[in-house]
Amino acid sequence: MKHCVLLIFFLFATLPIFAQDTPKLPDNEQEQFVGKDKRISTPFCTFVAGYTIPKGEMGKRYDPFITLNANLGWKTDENWVWMAEFGFGFASDNVKIKDQILSGLMVDRNTSSPFIVSKEGSDAGVVAYNRNLSFVGKVGKVFSISQKRPNSGIMVLLGGGFLQHQIVYQSTLEVAQQLEGDYAYGYDRQMRGGMLSAFVGYLNMSKNTFTNFYIGIEFNQAWTKMTRKYQFDLHGGDNKIYGDRMWTFKLGWMFPFYGRESDKVYYF
Repeated sequence: MKHCVLLIFFLFATLPIFAQDTPKLPDNEQEQFVGKDKRISTPFCTFVAGYTIPKGEMGKRYDPFITLNANLGWKTDENWVWMAEFGFGFASDNVKIKDQILSGLMVDRNTSSPFIVSKEGSDAGVVAYNRNLSFVGKVGKVFSISQKRPNSGIMVLLGGGFLQHQIVYQSTLEVAQQLEGDYAYGYDRQMRGGMLSAFVGYLNMSKNTFTNFYIGIEFNQAWTKMTRKYQFDLHGGDNKIYGDRMWTFKLGWMFPFYGRESDKVYYF
């Protein structure tokens, strides 16, 4: 929680540095700049890739993983940004506590490489990875740092939503019936709860649709609780609320839906 408070304090402490509006010129001087950029209002969609480092309870369960996001939003001509973001996280065999959870199913547990027996009697080659789902509503502002690029600058976003994450098991060699169908639910540690989010980065917007992007770092703090009533290895459920934290480095490719204004012709 202290990480979230410190990041939000840093964001608001730096706002005055970027909060100066682009200077406005008198009308008679503005006409001398034919085609001069100005702040615009536009809807947009974005596809985002990220690399997430889990902390807190989530960090005890998972190694870093990949996140993919898709969002719909609106940037106003005052550079306010409104956004709804959907997220999906995944990795490959990154569950730290797999052997601990599945110890009751494993043979050769006293060796360095215990395994789960398949229905054919051999090593099933079970791997485990996390699967995250999230939805977050965000609001923030772009603080332009150049008069020539009034739609680009430092972007700060704050938001809230929900997070769900769980463990998925996959047999890579032979079928492990102990983890098939409903049996898998007894080992998956599915968690769900509310989440707060804070992002700071740089937004680049231009007239060229294919050169609009943002890059930055995001911190998420979630409070999750197990949704399953029974886990086989625990011989029961778990009603505790856990603190899950994530630091994510993000790169987003933005597609604004620019409107078309009538052309203006100036005579001198």
